[in-house]
Amino acid sequence: MNIMNKVFLDFNSTTPMDDAIIAKIHEITKIPLNSSAIHSLGRYANSLIDESKSQITQLLNAHNYEIIFTSSATEATNTVFFGNNFDDIIISSIEHASVYNCRPQSSKISEIKCKQNGVINIEDLIQKIPDHKNFLVSTMLCNNETGVIQPVEEIAQITHQNLGLFHCDAVQALGKIPVDLEKINPDFVSVSAHKICGPQGIGALLYRKGLDFRPLIFGGKQQKSKRAGSLNITGIVGFGHACSLANEKLKNFSKIAELRDYLEEQLQIIAQSNIIFFGKETMRLANTCFYSIRNLNNQTQLINFDLNNICVSAGASCSSGTISQSRILQSMGIENDFLDGAIRVSLSPQTTKSDIDYFIKIFSEFYNRTQINKK
Repeated sequence: MNIMNKVFLDFNSTTPMDDAIIAKIHEITKIPLNSSAIHSLGRYANSLIDESKSQITQLLNAHNYEIIFTSSATEATNTVFFGNNFDDIIISSIEHASVYNCRPQSSKISEIKCKQNGVINIEDLIQKIPDHKNFLVSTMLCNNETGVIQPVEEIAQITHQNLGLFHCDAVQALGKIPVDLEKINPDFVSVSAHKICGPQGIGALLYRKGLDFRPLIFGGKQQKSKRAGSLNITGIVGFGHACSLANEKLKNFSKIAELRDYLEEQLQIIAQSNIIFFGKETMRLANTCFYSIRNLNNQTQLINFDLNNICVSAGASCSSGTISQSRILQSMGIENDFLDGAIRVSLSPQTTKSDIDYFIKIFSEFYNRTQINKK
């Protein structure tokens, strides 16, 4: 996809807003909407919120869940972690920073190990289950760097068998694979709009009906007193509309795997034994290629790609533009020769073969220069 003459291959970090969503939001911004107002426009605002909730519910099969709109999935996760007095919180070592760095001082935090293929170690989870029921297990559905799909159904089952609660970060999975909450059976779920061509600055917490928690933000009585503040109506409308479009886009998403596999085949031909692809031997998102070049710094790669109008990343885009060794790869036990050279290429249904061919061309030229310089 060419965006302002850029080849954008960083769709796991964010996505461009869909034209239909922009049009919908533009229409709404012309109307002074506050869902707390008792007049007709207030009622109209609430009808829009209800419609968006219905669209999210349909996408996630979340009929047994309440929905609280937040500013982001990060806020949703913080609401779960800090809105309950859990004695123990168990997370995996490969969680997104929004989960990994969310550590209430009143809770004991334990980390589940990860296998070398990028899958959470279930046996280690079982060993870390406490001998009381006041605990939370929080794991992601899909890893944002490797794209590896995690065994969340089994994790939820183990958690519930031991009377704990399960939180699932479903951000990276939304719009890329079917997400069925009735099947996964989580107690809390964090999601975000900007990963599915919706607006930035809007997320949601879904929680099982009957559960309770303290609000993270206090003030007015909006959202059943669970999150104070006037609601972001335009963002909520955009989120709901993005969910309604995601089901249709999902039908074409698996076709992306063909482009991803073609990309990896060509990179393998060029770099041979000096390149590895993380998560390739297990189930992963169709759009994600996370590779590393032996003893080649990813910062020099990113600079080269950027100079050639290619947008990719070195992994998670959540550290204010900083580049460092991937905590995910360290958790996977990847050898040191490959820790500094990791690059994530993430595609979308709009990615073309021409985009991939251009990436391969620039990669080949850069890689060959580095090999000449080593001689």
